Amino acid sequence: MTLFWIFALLLALVSAAVVALPLWRGVRAPAQDMVTLNRRVFRERLAELEKDQSEGRIDAATLAELRTELERNLLTLQAERPDASGPGASRRRLTALTLLLVPAVAAGFYYGVVAPRELGKWWTLRQEMGPAVDRLLSGQPLTDAETANHTLPDFIRLLQDRLQRQPVDAEGWFMLGISYMQLNMGQPAQTALEHAWRLAPDEPRHALAYAQIRIFGNEGQLDATSRQLLEGVLVREPGHEGALVLLGFGAYRSGDHATAVTMLERLEQARAARGATRAVGLTEQLGATLADARSRLAAAKSGQAPAAVSAAIRVKVRIDRSLAGKYTPDDTLYIFARALNGPPMPLAVVKRRAGELPLTIELDDSQSMMPERPLSSVREVAVSARISRHGSPEPQPGDLEAIAVPVRQGGGGQAVELVIRNLR
Repeated sequence: MTLFWIFALLLALVSAAVVALPLWRGVRAPAQDMVTLNRRVFRERLAELEKDQSEGRIDAATLAELRTELERNLLTLQAERPDASGPGASRRRLTALTLLLVPAVAAGFYYGVVAPRELGKWWTLRQEMGPAVDRLLSGQPLTDAETANHTLPDFIRLLQDRLQRQPVDAEGWFMLGISYMQLNMGQPAQTALEHAWRLAPDEPRHALAYAQIRIFGNEGQLDATSRQLLEGVLVREPGHEGALVLLGFGAYRSGDHATAVTMLERLEQARAARGATRAVGLTEQLGATLADARSRLAAAKSGQAPAAVSAAIRVKVRIDRSLAGKYTPDDTLYIFARALNGPPMPLAVVKRRAGELPLTIELDDSQSMMPERPLSSVREVAVSARISRHGSPEPQPGDLEAIAVPVRQGGGGQAVELVIRNLR
């Protein structure tokens, strides 16, 4: 920033000099040149008269008279030339005023028009929290005093600024992606975590986080990239429970029950080997999902229909006629189930084409986004639907939405009807 102000000051001074230089030159040149010219004309005319007298064309009395007349004219012209209190002084004052006004006007224009209104707050934030962010990226935790007066968006702004200056900082991209995930910003999180993984592909945390965000953005199902990432982590660390959880449950939701059984059995063995007693919900979900995956795998081999996963929420979605023409059949339809009182991250998501409306789907544990928190584990949920014009699960201007409907889950199935009638 200091370098910027140095260049700005130099530019302002040069601009002032360009404007003031012609004024300064005009102060001295005209008066001085006129005096010199009058004296030269006097000497030349006197020399001509003296030559005429020496050659006999005029006499001495005539020469004296003409000389006196020339001297009188010269004195008159010198008395009439501009002095220090005339236009020259005014031009000098104008020159000095120009040298002061041009930098002042430039500074006023910058602060009034060019400089952002929040520039002062931004520099204060950098001074107060910038060193703390640097320490955090080097592995040192932040103190309560350092985080008391700042928010997660403040932290994200500083990370973005740092990564603009140091774009190859893998840990910075990783923390930026995790911060986006905490704000439920899926697409920016995926972009940041992809950068982190590409800069440090052998770091399991980066590969695991990148695979997780891709699975969340794909209705909890695996794609080729997320499967490759998780399998790569397991090659380096065969007992990595996070990779086993994501790969096992992701394969289950993708209909790959053979892989689901293999991974979930390895996860069960790894948890038993270390005597895992926490996360009772995960233990119960693991057992139920593994049993259902085995049942479905056996049924597929024998040709029988598998048993139902769990009580489901039957959701019927239609769109109001007033919104006809506000969307295209290829727009993306998202159906969400969120905890009525809890974090904004969806418990379950189904993605369809808007051209399929009206439609009826069932939300159950097979669409759960988080294995440790299945849909059936929350008693009260809110079910909503949205047509995304941009294909992103995050709300965007122009999206079409239905009002969320609360549902209390019980022993039997529940039915919900959603009508998309609001333009965001």
